[in-house]
Amino acid sequence: MPSVSESPVRIKFWGTRGSIAVPGPGTLRYGGNTACVELRADGEIIVLDAGSGIRPLGIALQKEFQSRPIELSLLITHAHWDHIQGLPFFKPAYDSNNE
Repeated sequence: MPSVSESPVRIKFWGTRGSIAVPGPGTLRYGGNTACVELRADGEIIVLDAGSGIRPLGIALQKEFQSRPIELSLLITHAHWDHIQGLPFFKPAYDSNNE
C-alpha cells in the first residue's frame, strides 16, 4: 500500500473568473483573471488550467526558481478560451531548461 504523505498541500487560485478576464479596482478582493490553480505537495507542482491567471503564476515561478529549472505538470480541464488564453504568456514555457 502506498504511503500517505504528511506534508501539507498548498493550493493557490491565480484566476477564478469565467469567460473573460476583468482585472481592475472592482475585482481586487477575488481577482480578475480567468481559471488557473496551483497545487503543491511533496515537491510537486501541478497547475490546473491556463487562463489569464497563468501569466502572474509564471512570473512568480521565475522569481522563485531564478536560474533553476522549473518542473511542473500542466493539466487543461477543457479547451474553452477562458481555460487556455493565458498559455502564450506563460514565460516558463519558453525556457528549454524547464520541464
